[in-house]
Amino acid sequence: MEYPEIAALRAVDALAAMRLAAAIRNLEEQLAATGWAARQLPSLFASDNETERLDRVVALAQEACPDAEVWAVRWSGDFVAGTASFQALAGAKREIPPPGVISRSLVGRAIASGKPLWMDDPTRRAPESAASIVVSLVGWVGCAPLGNNGVLYLSGPPGTRVPSAAIRARVDTLAQLAAAILDAAAVAPAAGAATPGRRPSASTELPGIVGSSSPMRELARTVRAFAPMPWPALVRGETGTGKEAVARAFHALSARKDGPFIAVNCATIPEELAESMIFGHEKGAFTGADRARVGLAEESAGGTLFLDEIGELPARVQPKLLRLLQEGTFTRVGSSKELQFTGRIVGATLRPLEDANSFRGDLYHRLAACVVHTPPLRARREDIPDLARHLLAKAAKQAGCGGVELEEDAVAVLARREWPGNVRELENVLRSGLARAVATGARTVGLEHLDAAAPASAGQARGAEPVDVGSGGLLEATERFQRRMLRDSLAANGGNVTRAAESLGVSKQWLHRLISRWGGAP
Repeated sequence: MEYPEIAALRAVDALAAMRLAAAIRNLEEQLAATGWAARQLPSLFASDNETERLDRVVALAQEACPDAEVWAVRWSGDFVAGTASFQALAGAKREIPPPGVISRSLVGRAIASGKPLWMDDPTRRAPESAASIVVSLVGWVGCAPLGNNGVLYLSGPPGTRVPSAAIRARVDTLAQLAAAILDAAAVAPAAGAATPGRRPSASTELPGIVGSSSPMRELARTVRAFAPMPWPALVRGETGTGKEAVARAFHALSARKDGPFIAVNCATIPEELAESMIFGHEKGAFTGADRARVGLAEESAGGTLFLDEIGELPARVQPKLLRLLQEGTFTRVGSSKELQFTGRIVGATLRPLEDANSFRGDLYHRLAACVVHTPPLRARREDIPDLARHLLAKAAKQAGCGGVELEEDAVAVLARREWPGNVRELENVLRSGLARAVATGARTVGLEHLDAAAPASAGQARGAEPVDVGSGGLLEATERFQRRMLRDSLAANGGNVTRAAESLGVSKQWLHRLISRWGGAP
């Protein structure tokens, strides 16, 4: 499909139109390749060891290039010098490649540059140091690094040519993704079946997040695979499921972990200030701009910029964010000087952006290089006991009353609730329960305290019918739920709006607006 803008540009400048069309085509191929590679994650994670993962990588590369001979090799030592010791390999029945099949010089060049290397008609174009390619009489070769001690190596029969750019993009992205998984598995092998009394391995945990259920292990594996990558990420999930905690895990597991982590909720930024707040402004850029201001994009240099509720970003700011993601550059409001963005963007949303009319499709596809889903609490009930104890201990520490524990019958009731507000609702219920327990001098939080904080618990534990949304329908039911959460949070925080806003994951200003809309009381 040709864009009308390109056709219009061709009438004015054919060369510029051709360049623009090529750039768009390249972008589309990269996005398609990233999506394809991301869909292979489950099969790569399902492999139990390095050799099986390499087998899967070879199979996927072979699927992309049916006529190619494909090898995947990992080694220790110096492959180029010929002193390598093979740790794992795949292709050609896992036999060690005979001399001349894999060019040491090309491997060395690919490893040194850290970039894939593709060569068409190597019998004419190969440098003298790559004489083994000439001897083996191949039509083309491709070599994509698998970290610093491995490669995915492809060669085509005589008379064939290098695969298309779209296929090369798939193979290159597959190699990048496989390298991250292989390196992570080498440090902390993926956990197999759970063993009683044994903690999950590091590869199935995330820093700052409690949970070892199957959905959380899958989330951890995906985040750990993508965290070392330079691409943006999008975290999707219901309210209260810990999207910011996942964003912080992306940051903590990346090469940018020593840089700043800057978080902002896009829903709370006034539309007229959004561009200035994110990208900064120069003195005199608009009325009231009495001095220059650094934006969040500059503040997050070398780190991570987390844009929560990114779907609420004003439409006029979206093209500028798209340029930042595509080109790595941006400008302050009131300036034409381009600045380099050296951080990483992680967005979060609770609604599907691909179907949102107010959100640009090209911006979504840029963010969708990596999409992870935070599971709702009802989908990981086995995590609730450990999570509840963790949240209670955290609340007790904040309140200066450490040592308060959760009774087992209370844990059982909590584990059976539906938790429409997810972890945030659980945390508020526990804070309310803690406040009531401490007020009576109790050293444990029991059902009597939780029943007062959340009267629906006992009914739900007995298997009560789902709550009727009432005659007002979904919108009024949603408002009633918001009011109940706000009342619980205010009670748990002694009426302090600032602390209540923090516990609910919203800004104080937004909470004040909500209370004002309700006539001053929730």
